[in-house]
Amino acid sequence: MTMTKRQTLFFAPTNKRLARVIDTTSPTAFRRSVQTIKRGGVTLKEKRALVLAQNRARAQLNRRNLSQNERKQFTMISRMRLPKITRR
Repeated sequence: MTMTKRQTLFFAPTNKRLARVIDTTSPTAFRRSVQTIKRGGVTLKEKRALVLAQNRARAQLNRRNLSQNERKQFTMISRMRLPKITRR
């Protein structure tokens, strides 16, 4: 019986372009990332990457040593509406 390693939310990016575009340092930066992706049409892969970024922000809220400002920013990112898939 072998134990398998569970993958966490925080793993290396699988798509370098999306890793460069999506920024979760602030709600404004995340909004700008969404607008950049939305400009060319949203694919399923891009939507998944945005959802993953939001899930990471939600996971950060479980940390105890966040400042009030960081907590507020991660909350805003996790509540933001994401665009629909418009491209195949």
